[in-house]
Amino acid sequence: MTEDDIANVTGLPVHTWRRRHAAAFRARVPVVNPGERLRLYDEEQVRAYLDGKSWPPVADDEDQEPAAEDQEPVAEDDSNAWPTAVPQGAEHPDDLLTDKETANVLGIRDATVRAYATTGYLPAGIERHGRTWWPRRVAEARRDADDQHHQTPGRKPGDPRNRAPRPRHDPRVEEIAELATRAPLTTADVVQRFGVGERTAQRLLAAARTRAES
Repeated sequence: MTEDDIANVTGLPVHTWRRRHAAAFRARVPVVNPGERLRLYDEEQVRAYLDGKSWPPVADDEDQEPAAEDQEPVAEDDSNAWPTAVPQGAEHPDDLLTDKETANVLGIRDATVRAYATTGYLPAGIERHGRTWWPRRVAEARRDADDQHHQTPGRKPGDPRNRAPRPRHDPRVEEIAELATRAPLTTADVVQRFGVGERTAQRLLAAARTRAES
């Protein structure tokens, strides 16, 4: 759940909820996506907090009275932050992962996840809260698949793109080489004759000398 969702459950505008309750809530309930700008919380933990219950749930929680809408709930272990709702290794296959979390599953960069989604190597994902998510089972299936080219990033041997680019013919080089046989040319001469910058003129002169020596 987002903080907008939580405010909606309490019947308060989100800015009012944040002003009155966000500090205490954030100190108690951990986010499920640390480091992300959009804070997400486990729904069961959110509802336990709003009902004034403790976490992990205990049998006596069923008998507790829910907190009033405009009253900040107070759970039993009020001084301690709650543990994460899902211990590491107990994640659900349908958990929605961000591009960064999907990248962690695959061992790649989050930008590569987005690129894979555009090429079809990964599904396009699910749009929620203004961003794209991938189910954990999708990321894990891709990680365990046979065609794991995400484990060998970059160009592979034999890729035609590995060949050096073909040298481009520049007619100015031939002309400069011809002129240089008649009289010495300077960088300033090339700049004036061809209307190029000083560095380009130096490059053309060097290429002409190489051509003359070959």
